[in-house]
Amino acid sequence: MTAHDIIAETKIFKSNKNFICQRSLRIAEAIAFKSGTIDNPKKTVISVLPNGKESYFLKPGKETLRAKPNIHDMFPNVGSNNRSETDGYTFEIMWEYLIKISIINQITFKKILVLLYRLCFLLDHEEIKRGKLRYSPSKDLSDYIDKIDFSLRDGFKDKFKTEEIGLWEYLHFIDLIGWNEDVKYHIKNSTPNFETVNKKTGRVNTILSIICAPLMISNFIQDIIQKTKDCGIINVKLITSTIQKFTKSRGICVLSNKDLLEYLRPYLAE
Repeated sequence: MTAHDIIAETKIFKSNKNFICQRSLRIAEAIAFKSGTIDNPKKTVISVLPNGKESYFLKPGKETLRAKPNIHDMFPNVGSNNRSETDGYTFEIMWEYLIKISIINQITFKKILVLLYRLCFLLDHEEIKRGKLRYSPSKDLSDYIDKIDFSLRDGFKDKFKTEEIGLWEYLHFIDLIGWNEDVKYHIKNSTPNFETVNKKTGRVNTILSIICAPLMISNFIQDIIQKTKDCGIINVKLITSTIQKFTKSRGICVLSNKDLLEYLRPYLAE
């Protein structure tokens, strides 16, 4: 690992009271966001990205229309000039983005997964104003992200002949997804509540699933590439174990800390 990469080196995170307080703070803020109607939602800008684009919520979200509505649901977006670049984004698209990166460069793939790990646990968030916690990486880490983003653009064009969403946009969008998931699961009587539902439910399980599923699928892809070169036998269990994990956990795919440390070394450490 180079001296430059040390900027992103991250220790495995253990949940604590401060982390729960931070999540509660964001839930309370989201509850207070102004709401419109499904046809005419209210926009709340969360952050302005380094390239001038915005991350924002539209409120209310579609889950307010369910038979058992999530009355505080919001619609996460990233874009500019009132045009969302993430409209219609599904987990499939979010995973595809990362899997493409794994094919472009495995080292870059690991670095981005660690950036997402840091995002999951709010390690680069700051309270920019009372009651407002925002994704605000340090100058050094921002420069690090810029360099990865720059190299990725050429990688997508070279390997897939496509122009994908930028890394900054992706990170901010995932942050909003995790935030909205906490709003979905950790509100009781219109106040933040982490006592009735498992604390990992919401932000943590969602973002870790975004990290872990592509990681397991990438292992299968790399096995195919290597075995094809060596005329070896492809280990199909690498993909069937991923499917089984999703089936057992009803859509949640979270690896143990031990496995994450193994896969993401040296960027993730004890």
